[in-house]
Amino acid sequence: MNHLLSVRILSIMGLPYILPLISLPYLALVSLPSTFAEEPRWQTITYGAHSPPPADAAEFLVLDTGGSGGGFGHGDIRQHLHDVHFWNSEIGWTAGYGGVFRTEDGGLTWKRMRPKGGWYHLEMTGPKEVWLHEGFHGKGKAKLWLTRDDGEHWNEVAAETFRGYTDLLCRAGERWLLCGGYHSYRSRDGGKTWTIENMGGLLHGRNKISIPADVLTPQGFTIYVLGHHGRPLRLIRSQNSGGTWSVVPIPTLPRHHAWQMTSVTSLRGWLGGPKGEILFTDDGGKTWERRDLPSGPDQRVKSIWFSQTGRGFAAVENRNFAKRRHTLYESHDNGKHWWPVLGGMKSVNRLFAFGPGQLWAVGTVPGYVPNDLVAILKPE
Repeated sequence: MNHLLSVRILSIMGLPYILPLISLPYLALVSLPSTFAEEPRWQTITYGAHSPPPADAAEFLVLDTGGSGGGFGHGDIRQHLHDVHFWNSEIGWTAGYGGVFRTEDGGLTWKRMRPKGGWYHLEMTGPKEVWLHEGFHGKGKAKLWLTRDDGEHWNEVAAETFRGYTDLLCRAGERWLLCGGYHSYRSRDGGKTWTIENMGGLLHGRNKISIPADVLTPQGFTIYVLGHHGRPLRLIRSQNSGGTWSVVPIPTLPRHHAWQMTSVTSLRGWLGGPKGEILFTDDGGKTWERRDLPSGPDQRVKSIWFSQTGRGFAAVENRNFAKRRHTLYESHDNGKHWWPVLGGMKSVNRLFAFGPGQLWAVGTVPGYVPNDLVAILKPE
């Protein structure tokens, strides 16, 4: 059969459509609108692996926020979710280049709340109160937005103040906005007033912040900030709520904006690097142990989450859709051993969890017409 001359008549949206058969092999490379997609299914990795996961490995329901592709980029295209936050098991928000979205059913369906843009970070401080960190790539400009009525109205916070957008953290009345090589800011009164946070001048660039879930001491709470001082990566810590800061010794590592950090107590934490490196400490940084992921050297760590029981997940970038690789790994022993639980044409950017049995992952489905990605951990 001559594929160049052959045609097939399809019915799309009730109208006849002639499709040359030569284009059929390429349909697999295009994301179809959700109305044509298969029903979502609980799944672990989506192809055979050299080291299959154990029988009790996590399973995920793989979804998206409900956008549609459309021909040649038309339609409601949603892509590359950067962040996700839930207030409870039902109400949550996610944000990325494709827009800002809200769910009321645990992530099964999503409603658009803001248009496409540079939405990099979000935090919830109430069931209807959401903070959004907007960045403008290459312009040294950022904005912080706040809604207190479920996204009906948005107010810009401290307009014309912020210039970077490397991290956002809200805990109780604390608000922290890290801005890379620009000034970083802190609010102690829920965002009413802001001051520059110099952190003792110990960092030239500030990229990630973590406040462990420890009980307050008479001196205050512990804060970790990851950044750089000159070329090397540097980790600093305050043990008195940011009053004073000190350097935490870490192995000599090259400066890179992609390093990630998480900590479950003031003593136990993890760093994740641009080549799948994982560094673990259980003594507040006195000693570090390498617990690297079995991922490719070009797959940088995007997000890490662990519980105090030792169960956790680590996500790596997987945007090369010409290679079938993994994007999410699981561990039950603080990262000593890892196995893949999600892969194929998926790239997870961010993890959020309430505990080891309730976790969400968001990211992107790479392709010529990309789509966003939402993965929900299957309840045990």
